[in-house]
Amino acid sequence: MASAGAAAVTTSASEVSVSSHLFTVRGYGNTKGIGVGVSIESPAFDAAGHRWSVVFYPDGESQDASGQISVFVRLVSEASDDVTVLYGLSLVDPTGAAPAAEASKAPKISTFSCGESRGLGCFMEQETFEASPYLQDNCFTIKCVIGAVNGPGAALAPPATELRHGFDRLRLDGAADDAWSDIGGSSGEASD
Repeated sequence: MASAGAAAVTTSASEVSVSSHLFTVRGYGNTKGIGVGVSIESPAFDAAGHRWSVVFYPDGESQDASGQISVFVRLVSEASDDVTVLYGLSLVDPTGAAPAAEASKAPKISTFSCGESRGLGCFMEQETFEASPYLQDNCFTIKCVIGAVNGPGAALAPPATELRHGFDRLRLDGAADDAWSDIGGSSGEASD
């Protein structure tokens, strides 16, 4: 039996487990003009306990996005329940510099069902993209970051303003964590 006045101490800790995937598209010039709603999809990769892919629409994913490049992330694995994750999409600067605001969209919390995609139909205007430093030698890379909560009963809580920069190394409490994992990259190549 506990003595009177003794305090019980409990701890609950949750962390955001973050993974990133790099999808390189080679031969961009061969993809332009393939048509609105026609996409190039990365091979599936693992993150947050599920399989995902990056989906790129060179001419926009819908008529509303015509003249834009569109970038999405898709849940490709079968899931018995909906999957809620924090995700972010950005273009990778070949010089290693942090992407500018127009090339890096603030992470969002979204719930996915199998086969569903989330992202931005109007990620960037094609003309702006083609004149940007992200497209080099007819090649560019999209970075997809996916975070899931690990631990007891935590919700995805960090506000997006805290996540905009350094998202790859963020724990739920907002502190940087150098133990993030990079899933690796894949390439998509357009035919001549």
